[in-house]
This record gives sequence, C-alpha cells and structure tokens, in this order.
Amino acid sequence: MPYCIKDISHTGAFRLLSEEEENILNRNKTHLKYSKGEVILKQGTLANSILYVQKGLSKLFVEGTQKKVIVTIKRDDNFLGLSSIYHVDKTYQYSATALEECEIDVYDKESFKTVLSQNIGFSNEIIRYLNHSTAKIYSRFLCVTEKNARGKVADMILCFANNIFGCNKFTIPLSRQELAEFAGLSMENTIRILKEFESDNIIKLKGKNFNIRNLEVLERISDYG
Repeated sequence: MPYCIKDISHTGAFRLLSEEEENILNRNKTHLKYSKGEVILKQGTLANSILYVQKGLSKLFVEGTQKKVIVTIKRDDNFLGLSSIYHVDKTYQYSATALEECEIDVYDKESFKTVLSQNIGFSNEIIRYLNHSTAKIYSRFLCVTEKNARGKVADMILCFANNIFGCNKFTIPLSRQELAEFAGLSMENTIRILKEFESDNIIKLKGKNFNIRNLEVLERISDYG
C-alpha cells in the first residue's frame, strides 16, 4: 500500500484565468529567490500571501512544543499557503524552508481571493489541489502512526525515489536530523536503521547519496513494516 502520494503540478490552474484575472494577480505579484536554508513561510505568522514555487525543492514542517515533524517535501510548480486562505486565525499552518535555491512568485492573498470568487474553474482547481494535499497528509499520518520504525524509514526512502527524484539513485538535500523528522523517529533510530539496510545490501549510502540496491525487499519492508 503506497503511503507517500506523489504531488501534482499546480501550473494548470493559471491557464484557466482570463487576461483581466491574470492582471489582478500580477499587479500585486513579487518574484523572489530564496537561498538554501532560508525560511519561506513561518508557522503562526500572518498569512497575507499565497506563494507559487516555480523552481526548487522545499520542506514543509510543523512544530509542536517538543518536536518538529516534516510533513512533506515539495517540488516546483506547487502552491504554498493555500490552507490559510480562509483560515479563521489568518496565520500559516506550517513552516516552509528552501532545500535548494528556489524561485517563487508571491501573490497578495486578497487579490488571490478576488480571482477565486470570479472564476469557478480556477476555484475548482484550487479545491482539487487542496483535496490532494489533504490526502497526502492523511497518508503520511497513517504511515507515522501505523508502521514500525523499519517500515517508516523504508517508506521514506521510497518516497524520495518514486515521488521526489523519480529514480533509485539520488542525493538528498536533508541532514540526518531532518531525515529523522521526516520519518517521525529519533535521529539515533533513523541512523541505525539506515545502517541496517546498508548491511543487508538493500541500499548503499555515501554521505547524502542514496542508491537503492534491492527495491523489492525495500517495498516489502514498507508494506509490512
């Protein structure tokens, strides 16, 4: 059973806009570049913008009183901040940090809401993206609560391979601590399991470089872990 749902591109929504609606958005649009490690959104701060990541990877995470949990890794062609459009406390519900250089269009939230109220097709696309994101979060929650530690780490590696990088050899832009936050485990447990997978010749590790050597076994651990 797949627990990590692949993101869908959000770029199609803009093709549904009229010239006038594009002008409404673009009048208050700012194009920004974020360096690796730079904060894009901060949980709990005033949500006055909707962001569209044109290029680059970012991590979305939520912070509790004791723990930080990475909810997902976002590729390019994705919106950030949609969950805060009509949220009652008018703040961002998560934080986002650039994992590499990101190019982002920042739209004024009120202008965005104006276009939503005028264009049913555009609104339906945004609802579709929100529904997809909700399903993605539900699947991550199920993974974190249902699977054992080995299953969580296996699922995380498969998520990187299948849904983020699209290949079995990849370089992750995350520290070991961030990997633990993504898997919902302690850093010690995450490192231990990664070493076990390497000893069992399931994966090969070299720094941040991952190479899946036995995909079938990794999938079995993810399914039954």
